[in-house]
Amino acid sequence: DVEENEVEDFSSKKTFYYSLPISFFIGMYDGFYGPGTGTFLILLLTGVAHMKLNEAAGITKVINLTTNITSLVIYFLNGKVFVVIGLVAGCFGVLGNYLGTKYFSDKGAKGVKPIILVVLSIFFVKLLIEVF
Repeated sequence: DVEENEVEDFSSKKTFYYSLPISFFIGMYDGFYGPGTGTFLILLLTGVAHMKLNEAAGITKVINLTTNITSLVIYFLNGKVFVVIGLVAGCFGVLGNYLGTKYFSDKGAKGVKPIILVVLSIFFVKLLIEVF
């Protein structure tokens, strides 16, 4: 569906090969810093690998889950996890994901794109403040 992506779809093989380095580098980023990982993944998978937004969103969840579990294990083994705070934050994360998925299902790609731009803008401003 060219209208949703605004670019021509790649073959499955080409998409796969573009997705590998994207996943690798985003996985490293997520392991040492993390904020915005899902948004970066969706942007790269739709922009570079030419995936449809709903496919990129689903794959992003799998990649995010994998990198988050890996990071959790490493931090847990090093005694850096506050379990109670993590469980409370996790509950709110589940609620946020449920509401976000419901919104995406109702509104589609056109409803989500403005939200992605707002989140990226806020994230960019936060990074600028931290750097300067």
